[in-house]
Amino acid sequence: MKSDPRHWPELAQVYDDLLCKRIGLQSPLSQHGKLLNSLNTLVNALSPSIKEKDEVDRRPDRSKYRAIHLDWTPIVGGKEGRNRVRINPEHIILLWNAILLQGVFGEPRVVLELVKPNAKRQPLVDWARHLFLERQSLAGLGLLRQELLVFLERLPLAKLNEEALPNPFADTLPQMGLGHLQGNLLKALAAQTAALSLGDSMMAHYLSGDLQQAYEKAREVHTQNELLLQYRELIIREYEEAKDFDDLLDLLRKN
Repeated sequence: MKSDPRHWPELAQVYDDLLCKRIGLQSPLSQHGKLLNSLNTLVNALSPSIKEKDEVDRRPDRSKYRAIHLDWTPIVGGKEGRNRVRINPEHIILLWNAILLQGVFGEPRVVLELVKPNAKRQPLVDWARHLFLERQSLAGLGLLRQELLVFLERLPLAKLNEEALPNPFADTLPQMGLGHLQGNLLKALAAQTAALSLGDSMMAHYLSGDLQQAYEKAREVHTQNELLLQYRELIIREYEEAKDFDDLLDLLRKN
């Protein structure tokens, strides 16, 4: 029998337990606006939901994959209705891992792909290891920690709903937008490098959410590297599908 959502812990309290008590961030979390915005974007990707216009009630969008299960209970009162959000306690470990993945890779859609059952994480981890540990000076950024090596080592095979990965970011998170971290580790390393290879630049743009720039770099990539070829094809396909969709919307607007 599934647990009663009424007895699930509130998401805000889980954030506090994970980020203040475990990592050591200063409470209350409300003072970390950039971090909360990033977490909300992440959770929306991991647990897509829908609600009617001008309504408070929110419910799961069952047409999309949900990595974590949330429950929304409307709070009565006030001009703008709000929901008390609770999380299935069985998904707290997965949420922790997703937060760390967001700190490394940035884009929630990439995190979602990585946490799906049977996800093929090794190719992306191989590229990350190549960029993080071979091309860059992580020591110069103050980011080279043993936990980062363990994180990358465990990620390909870890059961992310059962095994809590080590935090590679010490007492902070890139999502806080602090200085050189720029929102995620990938951006920090890309900014540090004067000239990435075309392949690295293509991947940096893709994982930073700039599909247009990733597509332009992908068109210039000529390589025999199977990993880069795989992502080159993925980027080109995603861009062309997005462009076809935009063209369709433009046609419908004209009609």
